[in-house]
Amino acid sequence: MVSKSVSLNRSLLGGASASGFRSARAPTPSHFKVMKHFSSPLLLGPAPSEKLLALILHLFTEEEAELVQHLPPLRPRSAVQIARLSGRSTEEAERTMDFLSLGKRVVLSYGTPRKYTLMPIVPGTFEMVLMTPDVGTRNEWHRQFAVLFEQIWEEGYIAEYTKKVIPGIRYLPVHGSTVSLSLAWPSERLEEILSCYTEFAVGNCQCRLAMELAGKGCGRPLENCVVMGRNAKTFIERGLMRLSDAREVLAIKKEAEAAGCVSWINRQIGSEPTGNSSCSCCGCCCHAMRSITQFNSPGLISPPRFYPEADDSRCVSCGKCSKTCPMGAISQVGKKIVLDRARCIGCGLCVLSCSFQALHLTEANPPPSRSSNRADLFFDLVPGYLSNAFRVWLKRKVFRC
Repeated sequence: MVSKSVSLNRSLLGGASASGFRSARAPTPSHFKVMKHFSSPLLLGPAPSEKLLALILHLFTEEEAELVQHLPPLRPRSAVQIARLSGRSTEEAERTMDFLSLGKRVVLSYGTPRKYTLMPIVPGTFEMVLMTPDVGTRNEWHRQFAVLFEQIWEEGYIAEYTKKVIPGIRYLPVHGSTVSLSLAWPSERLEEILSCYTEFAVGNCQCRLAMELAGKGCGRPLENCVVMGRNAKTFIERGLMRLSDAREVLAIKKEAEAAGCVSWINRQIGSEPTGNSSCSCCGCCCHAMRSITQFNSPGLISPPRFYPEADDSRCVSCGKCSKTCPMGAISQVGKKIVLDRARCIGCGLCVLSCSFQALHLTEANPPPSRSSNRADLFFDLVPGYLSNAFRVWLKRKVFRC
């Protein structure tokens, strides 16, 4: 298991240029154009600001920005196209863009011939920059990225994009919290979910790693981010994760639960070719959880299948359940337990925390709809995505006027 503390690669500190991880010395017109791309509602971007510009300067050198400015949102381009637009040679454009996509990981590349495109800051750039099977490979450049990203996240811009969306993830009840239920739902048991797959990749939680790098870590285990199915091979080959198996994944997830984390999976649970992913979250670091606790925007998370129910005759008002809840969804009014359903994710940590068996989970919502393939999931998500993008664009346009 990975150490709970993060040790930066000191051989790279103060000399990031030796590893190729350089940043710009001063803003150029190209940087402002790149900032405009990243701020686009089509990329779920924050409004242009000094903080966003600081992040762009960190991500791209002057030379890199001259090429990246030719990647408008959702318009992938080849090295040949970028070279023609920038006046560079194809070889130089390809070399630089490959480094940005495979080295820094701040641009997405795919296909043959290879094409390049910008990713949203989150989800996308944030995860790719920090995804690694070995936290020792993170250097001062990554630490500064984490600091700059956190400053932007704290602005709360992501809340603008969580309205009218089909939730992409759902949280599972922790092991042992559903023992009082009369039925065992396979889609709520991690063991059953893992049994659908034969290929697994494991890496470090980018949210907790970022907070550790930024000096705000909670000390919980890092290595619990999992990809299942055929996509696992791609993540391993790209050096983003390491090979694992179902038994180890289950052990990793149980260790995370013991540390107070709860696991999510994609809303989609499909067959082996479809694949899935999961991470184990804490309320202090996880961005999906923080979208609720900080910005009251639950749109990223599916409504819970279960809610806790209290037996007031057993409750001794010790307050342990409210302290355990990662969402701040439980409070006590007098001797009664009060649940804020808008914040509850149905994880069951409160149930396990109660020594007096005053809490149990009850079924509240039907099983989530399940997309049979990625195309179905894509078309489920598109209407809300377009609606949010248009609303943010219109709001900014009106504000400028």
